[in-house]
Amino acid sequence: MEALGNDQLREWWLDHLGARPDPQGYWQISDPSAHPDIGTPGKFRTLSLNSYGSALDAELFQPEGGLAKTVVIVPFYDAASVFGLESARTRISGKVPQHPLGPALARARLSVLAVPWWFETDAADDDAAAAATSLAERYGPAAARHARTLPMTALGRSIGDLMLAVRAVLQEGLADPDRLGVFGHSLGGKLSLHLGALDPHVNAVACHEPGLGFAFSNWSDPWYLGSKIPADRDQDEIVELVAPRPLLLVGGGDSDGEHNRHLIDGVTHLWGDVVVPQWLHHNGGHPMPAHVLAACTAWLHESLTHP
Repeated sequence: MEALGNDQLREWWLDHLGARPDPQGYWQISDPSAHPDIGTPGKFRTLSLNSYGSALDAELFQPEGGLAKTVVIVPFYDAASVFGLESARTRISGKVPQHPLGPALARARLSVLAVPWWFETDAADDDAAAAATSLAERYGPAAARHARTLPMTALGRSIGDLMLAVRAVLQEGLADPDRLGVFGHSLGGKLSLHLGALDPHVNAVACHEPGLGFAFSNWSDPWYLGSKIPADRDQDEIVELVAPRPLLLVGGGDSDGEHNRHLIDGVTHLWGDVVVPQWLHHNGGHPMPAHVLAACTAWLHESLTHP
């Protein structure tokens, strides 16, 4: 396999995944509202994205006294659970995140843009899928509809949605060009890592338990890559595309741990001496403990305020 330069490598992955913002995409942003209450003073605004013909209501929370124009994008199944609020999905599963990312970031004076995943939005609107709890029953029909109507991989489409959100945040002046981060857990970790790698507008990338490496998570599911997993490449290339920007990869010993650390160790040299990627292994399993979330928010605060 021929080695590619950084720009060529990014283009290869963008093309392979089909990860591009919708050229016809657009957005609207609402006026500020003090509700709902997430335990930290501040205002919500809804950023309504129209991406590939679908409506995605992202929620922006700007904490009172927060750092000016400093935003962390948090992709997840739905925006409500990012803030520890009940949603259609959590009512079915009975699981609201014990340590939600949104309030923790807001307490660190960082604005938060929670962007919902299209496949959950679609599933919640499907009478049959909305009541399902298994991944295949809940997201399989949405993945099949995606495959019939759009040419890119499902993962590429999800990254394209997030790229549109990045464009909106910057063009609306919500974040300075050097103060935009991304942070995610599990599904959100997968999307955060790929967005940071493929969109150079992102300045700092933190992800928890994304399942780095095609052998270490369900990347072959149809709502990710299906049959499009490349035979001769792995996600060390995705990691290296974040360089030289700050990267924090956190594993709990479930999806990520010593078993896949080689994928980041092998490309660490690409960062040079000033900024190096950080690897944190807490051995607490897949859920994110409170002290780990606190460490991630402190790292993002430092990375975005002292670039």
